[in-house]
Amino acid sequence: LIKVLEHLLRTSNLEHTWIFDLDNTLHNAEQKIFPVINQKINHYISKELKINLDDADQLRQKYWDQYGATLEGLIKYHKINPNKFLEETHKVDNLEELVVPMPNLKNTLDSIKAPKILYTNAPNNYTKTILKKCDIEDYFDSIFSIEDANFKPKPSKISMELFLNKYKIKKAYFVDDIKENLETAHKFGLFTIWLSNHKEDPKFIDKKISQLSDLITD
Repeated sequence: LIKVLEHLLRTSNLEHTWIFDLDNTLHNAEQKIFPVINQKINHYISKELKINLDDADQLRQKYWDQYGATLEGLIKYHKINPNKFLEETHKVDNLEELVVPMPNLKNTLDSIKAPKILYTNAPNNYTKTILKKCDIEDYFDSIFSIEDANFKPKPSKISMELFLNKYKIKKAYFVDDIKENLETAHKFGLFTIWLSNHKEDPKFIDKKISQLSDLITD
């Protein structure tokens, strides 16, 4: 694995772009942020659809499993206003206090001497807050958020086409913690790097790392 990663880093140049996911890739969202946001989503669904919180929780998870983001299902089946949804569910008063950067995050990004783009299902304002708290805003050449994808989340092929066309990407390494997102990326010819401790080894994954800092080779 180290030899492969060393090769990737040596051959990273202006022809290759590094694409990074945000949540649970650059920071540990599962630890503090996601529990808070999931509760806010449950309350939003309960209020808008007039259902109890347990049913709202089940619906949130169902749409996330099915589409990669709860919002997609809410738009498709319930005509939810996406901007209002994102504003109410991702506006967390103490968000900066909940951010847990991945170990050696800045060193990892600094070791990759190539263009880097953030590709996330999260909204733009939330994303910028996370990057600022992690002190890594300057490492990324651009941010592609859910708004940029016209609210079509990964792993949608539509989202991927919008992303690749916007930046005219031909060759890239794509780092994500969700294998379904990487499966779509693989279909478009990208080199896929799965950040995961799962034992499975899907054919569409080119390399698997257990922690982000595994990308550091010096």
